[in-house]
Amino acid sequence: MLPSPAVAVPVIPNFSQGVVSSHTESKTIVKESIVSESYRSGFEYTVSGTGVEPTSGIVSPPVSGNQINLSSRSSWRQVTPGNAFQFVETLNTPGLIEKVIIDRETITETVIDSTSTFSQ
Repeated sequence: MLPSPAVAVPVIPNFSQGVVSSHTESKTIVKESIVSESYRSGFEYTVSGTGVEPTSGIVSPPVSGNQINLSSRSSWRQVTPGNAFQFVETLNTPGLIEKVIIDRETITETVIDSTSTFSQ
């Protein structure tokens, strides 16, 4: 049995005008996580005060590679014993200083309505 041949009939529009309407909606969600880290790469040694003075000329302790020798730092004494004084000694070592995490979500919604009118 042989298949029957396909037959096409031409389509001729039979209208004089028309309207086409379109409605499109879309929604996009973007989720982001931003991580920022700050590191100190070396040692930070500070000394401050009033009414005190170092007992030697070495104020900052020596650093060798990734080691700091705190036993070699200067000693401090009151300039005038019995008077008021203030002394602050701070050592910050290499490592993480701060970590900031920002999580955010951005939602974008779009609605498009269009209408086309045509005539022959």
